Amino acid sequence: MSLTANGKATLTTAAPQEEITIRRATLLDGPDVGKAAATAYFSTPLTSWISPRREKYPAAYQRGFFERAVTRILSPRNETYVACLSSPEGKIVGAAQFVRLGDDAGARKMIRDVGLVRRVLFWVLSWGFWAWCQVWWLFQGGDKSIDREAVETFAAWCRVDQGRFWEGREERVNRWHAQSVVVLPEWQGRGIGKRLMAEVLRRAERDGAMVGLESSVKGEGLYRRLGFELLGRFTTQADAMEGGDKGGVMAWYPEGWKERHSGES
Repeated sequence: MSLTANGKATLTTAAPQEEITIRRATLLDGPDVGKAAATAYFSTPLTSWISPRREKYPAAYQRGFFERAVTRILSPRNETYVACLSSPEGKIVGAAQFVRLGDDAGARKMIRDVGLVRRVLFWVLSWGFWAWCQVWWLFQGGDKSIDREAVETFAAWCRVDQGRFWEGREERVNRWHAQSVVVLPEWQGRGIGKRLMAEVLRRAERDGAMVGLESSVKGEGLYRRLGFELLGRFTTQADAMEGGDKGGVMAWYPEGWKERHSGES
């Protein structure tokens, strides 16, 4: 599936024999990472509710995903991976963005490894990108693809679950967190999501840190197969919108993590 110029989602046929390569993303991949997310989420019930006018205003709809993708890549705590076709054009068919939270040894090492010069550069670019985005939206008259009341309601739901599952939990502060894991619809079912997740699980195993995420109904089966455990269903109506009995906040633990943190929960 892909988005046409008028925002319509059209089904495309993938070539099953093409090899997929997983690599670290660069800043130049930001637009394609955002486009992949916009396409993957286009037909979901949650997106239909939050962005009911996405077909009428496709540029605004895709822009939000583009901005989030680039903003994350510009963070020194971010790791973004892309799944690309091995053909010369290297089309991106999937992407995953992860953030390293906390202030343990693993988090501090990650910041150090980025380097001071790169951190300063990314800070400057982040502010410049933010300012450019504000000007762009000003000339567009805001995001006309969204329902503002739905956006505010969903944000409130997220704050509820943030407080319930993460805030005030000392044992969960130092973690990797999946911000977005997407695969284009025509490439799903080929193990690409599993390969993208494997990148952060390797890092988390090395750090001795847990991995957290918010899973959709569709994604829960994949995460369970990777060893994730359900911390709890979504507190509010988001779960009912996505199916009611699946999806929620999940966590993966490296070997020995539970033993080390047994007295903190």
